[in-house]
Amino acid sequence: MPLWCLRHVLCVLIPLYFMETRHPVRANVTLLFDSSDHADRLCNCSCATALRSCDKSLANLMCSCGTVWRSALDAGTLEAESLTVWAWQPWLLRELLNGSRVSELHLSLCSPTSIFGPSRLLTIVGLRKLQIWNDVVPKHKSERVLNFRLDVQDGKVSVAFLDMWTLNNHLKAYSIIGPPLQMLMQHFPDLKKANIKITDLEEIYKPSVLTFIY
Repeated sequence: MPLWCLRHVLCVLIPLYFMETRHPVRANVTLLFDSSDHADRLCNCSCATALRSCDKSLANLMCSCGTVWRSALDAGTLEAESLTVWAWQPWLLRELLNGSRVSELHLSLCSPTSIFGPSRLLTIVGLRKLQIWNDVVPKHKSERVLNFRLDVQDGKVSVAFLDMWTLNNHLKAYSIIGPPLQMLMQHFPDLKKANIKITDLEEIYKPSVLTFIY
């Protein structure tokens, strides 16, 4: 448990329920994937049918896709209710997804290099469901679904921290009541870039809900 959390707040464990199951990629979702050959571009697709994870040829055939240059992307500004991400290179997670607001994330690790990089923590705001398909280790080629059922009261910001280096194993998770958002940003700089909409100025001083996935 972080020491700063003990100094500033009384951390209260919140029941977290999750399950593991096989589940297909949901239809009618936004799909993002990088290129294993070109590290300077991103494919942004809208798909109407379920797809096999990490199948770029099928995505180009079945989906409506466009190319976005990496230099034109703003870090941590994604906002989506449901998002599917296929990652070959770590920059996609570190520069684009980290610090973004996503309620339901379907993450496919398509290459061993996808989880390497200087930053091992992936920070996501408002996460309620996480689905991971791991192509890095053959014996783990199955999807793991975590359903977050948190009673987050109005004014509290839900923030999830995913340890990327543990994705080859069975995931565990727990949640605590954390410090106010203003204090939280001092310890997690990626949150400063997150697309967090504060409609009430008092919200920034209310407790947050932190979920650690490891």
